[in-house]
Amino acid sequence: MNCYFQTKIQLFGSHVLHVSHFVFKEESLVATHYEASVAKPSGYSNWRTKRKETFLAGRLAVKHAQNCLSVSVVDVAKAEDGAPVWPNGYTGSISHTDNQAIAVLFRPSKIGIQYIGIDLEAFSNAEMLDVTDSIGSQREFEILSIAGVKKELLTLTLFSLKESVYKSLYPLVGEFFDFLDVELTSCEGGEYFEFQVKRQLSQKVPLSFVLRRGYKEQEGHLLTWAFY
Repeated sequence: MNCYFQTKIQLFGSHVLHVSHFVFKEESLVATHYEASVAKPSGYSNWRTKRKETFLAGRLAVKHAQNCLSVSVVDVAKAEDGAPVWPNGYTGSISHTDNQAIAVLFRPSKIGIQYIGIDLEAFSNAEMLDVTDSIGSQREFEILSIAGVKKELLTLTLFSLKESVYKSLYPLVGEFFDFLDVELTSCEGGEYFEFQVKRQLSQKVPLSFVLRRGYKEQEGHLLTWAFY
C-alpha cells in the first residue's frame, strides 16, 4: 500500500528539517488519482511509464511536505534544465528510488541556510557503482572508512553525498559540473562531512568554497543531504 511519513535531518545546532517520504508500489501511480492530482510538464505524455512514475512520486512527496508545513499546496513546475521551480519564498530538494520519493521544503529566511540538496539511494544499488575513480579519490574513501561507513557502502555513500552536493550548488552554478570538482576533506564526529570545491564553478562558488553534509541509514536506504 502506498504511504507517507516524515524523518528528521539535523543541520547545525538545534536546526532540523523534516523530510517527507512517499513509498509507493511500482506501477501504481500512472493513470490513477495520483497522476490526476499532479500538474504535468510539457512532453509528459511522451515519457516512458517509469519516468512518469518517479516524477509523480517526487511531486506527491512535495505536496506532503507542503501539507506538513501547513502552507498552500501548489504545484512545483519543472524548469527546462529539469530543476524544480519552488514557490516564492521557499526552496527545497527532491530525490527518488524505484519505489520511494523524498522531498524537503523550507523558507531560507527562517532556517538560516540558502540551499539544500538531498539524495536517497537503495543499498541494493551499491554493487552497480564500480567505477570509483570517477566518483572520488582514495583519500575520500579513507575518510568515509575512518568515519565508520561499511566497506560495501563506501562507493554508494560517496556517490550519494556528492549527488546532494551537486543539487545544493546547482542553483548558484547553473550548469553541469563533475563529481571530481568537489572533494570530501573532513568528517566531524563520524556523521557530518565537509566538502571543498576544487575549482571555481561560478562567481558565487569560488575555489575552496566549503559546504557541510550529513547522512543516515534507514530501512535499506541511504539518505544524504548537503547545505550552506
